[in-house]
Amino acid sequence: MRIGGSQAAATATAKNDAAASIRQTSELEQKVGGIFLSLRLAVYRYLLGVVGRREEAEEITQEVFLSLYTTLQKGTNIANCRAWIFRVAHNMAINFQKRPAVVESVQESEWQRLCESRKDPSGDGEQRLLADERHQRVGKAMERLSPQERHCLNLRAEGLCFREIADVLGIRISTVETFIDRGIKKIARELNES
Repeated sequence: MRIGGSQAAATATAKNDAAASIRQTSELEQKVGGIFLSLRLAVYRYLLGVVGRREEAEEITQEVFLSLYTTLQKGTNIANCRAWIFRVAHNMAINFQKRPAVVESVQESEWQRLCESRKDPSGDGEQRLLADERHQRVGKAMERLSPQERHCLNLRAEGLCFREIADVLGIRISTVETFIDRGIKKIARELNES
């Protein structure tokens, strides 16, 4: 009878462990789902600026959040989830750019479509025309920045603080400050010359 009792206890323990595992998986899925909903657009926009193509930015965005799920499932503690996500996104984008695939630059039509999607529908035609011209000048000025300056400014535009940007890019905070300052000055100089 003891053997049967031991088997019953083991079976009950296994069922409890399975139920706990399912409950933990469900909680983890909800947690990652919430993080995904709050950060996916910011991550996507950052990646689109880095890789330049919508399809690749979408693919990498999904991989970033899958990596988050896998990491949390392993029990790894992530102190600053937002910085961790952007760090992984940055690294995946850099790795993507290193792949020996045929990578096209952003086509003018794709850039225009992106610009159109971000426009403010208010204002008259003249205001929109001036805003379009200003946006094109800023875009050209951004193209002339170094990759580090562009990454720092794009991450700052997505709301990351200097410390988070430093964590994402693996550089010192003072270096982030220098790149942002230098980038802003270059853009201002470019816009004033135009």
